[in-house]
Amino acid sequence: MKKNLALALAATVTLATATTAFAHHSFSMFNPDVENVIQGKIVRWAFNSPHTFMLIEDADGTVWAFEGAAPPSLLGRAPQLTGDTFKVGDELTVISCPLRDGRNGGAAGLFILPDGTAYNPSDAGCRANQRMTEWPEWVAKGFKSREEAEAAQ
Repeated sequence: MKKNLALALAATVTLATATTAFAHHSFSMFNPDVENVIQGKIVRWAFNSPHTFMLIEDADGTVWAFEGAAPPSLLGRAPQLTGDTFKVGDELTVISCPLRDGRNGGAAGLFILPDGTAYNPSDAGCRANQRMTEWPEWVAKGFKSREEAEAAQ
């Protein structure tokens, strides 16, 4: 009896853990079909697990929040992202896939510095990183969305 109870408890814990882990990795709150440009100054760059987090303030004073990949995966990308890559007050362009509920934020797809350097913070919530060569050019031309940039071609 005790053995069966222990097995049932172990199975319950395993299922609960698996369900929680699966739910944590859902990207359903982001719209991956939309890629928008948000420009502003960095308020905070959090290089923390389980996800990195970027806050920027645009010219109107609106603060935007963007979720990126976990730090270990960013260390191996080129150019490399670390906790010291960005500083508060730096100008930054964020290519993101917006939150479906309309709040100010989304999944980080690309971070682009004023010199055109593009960083890939994406963790699959946004596929803008698949256009890493196009986006710096589109930003330089003033496009504010993937839809606008592709329509102009």
